[in-house]
Amino acid sequence: MLKSKEVYEFICKGINRKDKFDEFETLFGQSKNDTTEDTVNIKKVKQKDNDGDIKRFAANFYKASIVNYKGYVQGTSQADKNRYSEVIASTLLSKNLLSAWTDLKPVRPNHFDTNHSPSEIVDMKKLQGTNRKEEILAKLLFYQREVDGLGYIFDYQTPLKVTQNDSYGKIDLLGYNTDDDCYSVIELKYRPSGSEETLLRCVLEAYTYYKLLDIKQIESAVSHDGIQDLKKLPEYKYTNEAELVILFDEKSCTKDDGGIETNLMLRIDSKAVTEDSYPSKTVVSQQFKECKELIDSGKRKQLRNLCENILKQEPELKQIRFVVLQAQKVSKAPYKNKVDNWSESLDRLYRAETLLTISK
Repeated sequence: MLKSKEVYEFICKGINRKDKFDEFETLFGQSKNDTTEDTVNIKKVKQKDNDGDIKRFAANFYKASIVNYKGYVQGTSQADKNRYSEVIASTLLSKNLLSAWTDLKPVRPNHFDTNHSPSEIVDMKKLQGTNRKEEILAKLLFYQREVDGLGYIFDYQTPLKVTQNDSYGKIDLLGYNTDDDCYSVIELKYRPSGSEETLLRCVLEAYTYYKLLDIKQIESAVSHDGIQDLKKLPEYKYTNEAELVILFDEKSCTKDDGGIETNLMLRIDSKAVTEDSYPSKTVVSQQFKECKELIDSGKRKQLRNLCENILKQEPELKQIRFVVLQAQKVSKAPYKNKVDNWSESLDRLYRAETLLTISK
């Protein structure tokens, strides 16, 4: 079996970017010139939760800068098949590299020991006074709980790591799709100025997190308010099935372009958190643009193939949904009474629209 450095070097060569192999050591915590003995030592010291070198590749590859490249492979025509993301997706499939993800296993004994509660009292000024706008939006969706077109949100920032030294991140949102009777592993992408991450990164990140989540802990959790409220829903039933959801903004608009009605958040200036704020120009998110191309059957075929193959190798993964989040300005948000300094003019309800579902 290929080692992680060999796999990464192979992909870099495939996109004609051998120079990016220099990022290997930083990305995977392993020297690109390591020996077998070095690899064993690194596994013992840095990857105690990772009993195979190729797992390190699967767990960290979505973070690679090349996964977020939006242009075309150098020295080729600017055709859809020559996009960086298309070539990378094709390489993962043609060499059966996607199978590396099947070796990923959950490592955290308790995902739900965080005391997250949809009823917690939060000071909106303190909440919004940070640059982590994506996390703020995730919390607001969690407080809302039921999001039309998305599902019932029962947790946010769900941890996956065991120790601080682990490289694993957190799941942005966990939900329950009452229409399709499955849990939703939701990867949220949002920036007030327009998110620029590619769908390839979004899909690989969501898939990686799904593999590191122990879904059985949802049923066994007894001290998590969000899960207890979920279990009280008349339409809820426990299942081992899940979906990946890529959730994103359509665009961030200037005030003149209608941002007051459509922007997902208006409190985006930490220095003036009680006032509305807008980007200097209207920007359509990278995810929305790519999703529109993905819907076009003539474009981004390899990304679609990648999604289909992810579903093929995961028997309990039902579908991958690409969903645009929308603001719905209303006078009463469901979390109004749980948030100090809530503002009718600045805070809003959310709904969602599924643009594309890839299923088995």
